[in-house]
Amino acid sequence: MKDKTDFLLRLSITLGTIALGLTSYIVYAEYQTRSREMNRCPYQGWSYAHGETFDAGDGCNICVCNDGTAVCSERVCEDINFEENLDE
Repeated sequence: MKDKTDFLLRLSITLGTIALGLTSYIVYAEYQTRSREMNRCPYQGWSYAHGETFDAGDGCNICVCNDGTAVCSERVCEDINFEENLDE
């Protein structure tokens, strides 16, 4: 019976140590993520903050700054000539 009690005590200590280590790692990783300043995105002579959305410059696409990289939509812009449509 003593062996079983010793085993359960050691197992509890081991599991508690693992849980404490994982909790510490999660808290540390969250702190590191929050304290790190995100990179700005240079785009067409302007600098945008992380998460900021802006016009792609073509009139129909938009971009978002993602930690130093500008990610833009790639829609094909339709060239609409309203004057031609009015003459018809």
